[in-house]
Amino acid sequence: MKATLLIILLAFVNPAWACFKKEQSDIANFKHCLELAEENDGKAQYNVAVMYQTGKGTHQNIENAFFWYQKAAKSGRIKAQYNSALMLHKGIGTPKNIEEALSWYLTAAEQNHTNAQFNLGLIYHKGDGVKRNYAEAITWYTKAAKAGHANAMYNLATMYDQGQGVDIDYVTAYALWKLAAEKKHQLAQFNIESLSEVMSQEQLDQVNEKMETWKTD
Repeated sequence: MKATLLIILLAFVNPAWACFKKEQSDIANFKHCLELAEENDGKAQYNVAVMYQTGKGTHQNIENAFFWYQKAAKSGRIKAQYNSALMLHKGIGTPKNIEEALSWYLTAAEQNHTNAQFNLGLIYHKGDGVKRNYAEAITWYTKAAKAGHANAMYNLATMYDQGQGVDIDYVTAYALWKLAAEKKHQLAQFNIESLSEVMSQEQLDQVNEKMETWKTD
């Protein structure tokens, strides 16, 4: 069965407003966060980046957002590492640089950031700026899928359905699509219905057991 590949780069990670005070205006909070950021407070650096990106408390400035995401990333903020990677990947606020994007995605992914794991899988799956590598794609999709990432489940199922880097395995494909469908993934539900038409009853009987091996705690 030929399935539709879900090609999605996930959105930026939302902030935690640690340097904000409810009683202050957005402008005052931005100034406070910037002061802390300039003193190498990693969380404040991340928040300043988000504020520049969104225009909250200051004029929107994507280049400044990238600058502060990089500062926060280098100080060890995982969300900033992911957002830096995404901006480098798409050329947002900085020239596109897949090599650097991969490095930051990898840093975040190795700390169990599931969106970073998914995007690594997607880059290698598509061959996006790198040589296509199905083995790497499967590795990172699997990590994200095991953590409950619905899009990773969907794309990994597609690889098992089409035999991309693995032997065709309809049982695993069905199980992963069903797990994604349980997370309200509409395309997964469509593919389940189509795949069931070409599977034997014996294969269908194996699906629930296979799902158990992929379920998260």
